[in-house]
Amino acid sequence: MGIVAFEWAEGKTNQLTLLMNRDNWENRVISGASWSRNGQILSGRCKANNGTWFGITKGGRVAFLVNTSLLLDRVKSYSGSELYPVRFLEGNMSPEQFANEVKVHEKETNERHAYSLIVADMTSSSMVHILKPSDTKSDVVIETVPFGVHTLSSYEGLDSTDSARDLLLRRLFTQMVGNLGNVQQRQMEEIAGRFMYDAQAGRDAVFYHSRDEHPNGKLGTQRFGTTSTTALVVKRTREVLLFEKYMEQNGAWNKNNFTFNIQ
Repeated sequence: MGIVAFEWAEGKTNQLTLLMNRDNWENRVISGASWSRNGQILSGRCKANNGTWFGITKGGRVAFLVNTSLLLDRVKSYSGSELYPVRFLEGNMSPEQFANEVKVHEKETNERHAYSLIVADMTSSSMVHILKPSDTKSDVVIETVPFGVHTLSSYEGLDSTDSARDLLLRRLFTQMVGNLGNVQQRQMEEIAGRFMYDAQAGRDAVFYHSRDEHPNGKLGTQRFGTTSTTALVVKRTREVLLFEKYMEQNGAWNKNNFTFNIQ
């Protein structure tokens, strides 16, 4: 699962501003954001399938994903929707071309997953939402993302008007981006901590944590909740700022900061 708020802006200082939480069961191990071997892709990874929920490249390609498979713990080795962001980040298709390829692939394979995926190219100012709403049907919906503030969540997709969590996040995020201006790296952790995890917002935070019976009864009761928070700013100057707070397998929280320029 997971939830995202982002502003896809036209004519503002920051071209893309994003806050994202990833939620999963504690038996699923993730790694924090790091650079790929060729030094071009920055992303975290799910160790079960080597997929990712968020990534950005030095060439200006961005992908982020939320899905229902994590709630049901349907994670298989080297398969699933978390491989789509990797394929987009590694490739050179436009967001529109990639979305159409995903649609064809889903028709051919009919994998049992449901997801919302955003793929974007900062250099061409192109962003596309790819929605597979049902895990029992192969239908895929493709839409161009208009400029503005948006939310994205596993079951509700883009810009839900029904989910209380989505509406809360949209309200808090809209208030925040209106006053951001020229963001500095030292501000990124504070931006993420306002309401994406329980740092300052208290009851308003969209951080999720519970202990429930795992879908696989043999695994007993486990923690299900937020394991990663990402804050991203892509400026018109092509400077990229990224802050990440993520949970290690032992339950400890670590932090990462990255700054680079889109080439």
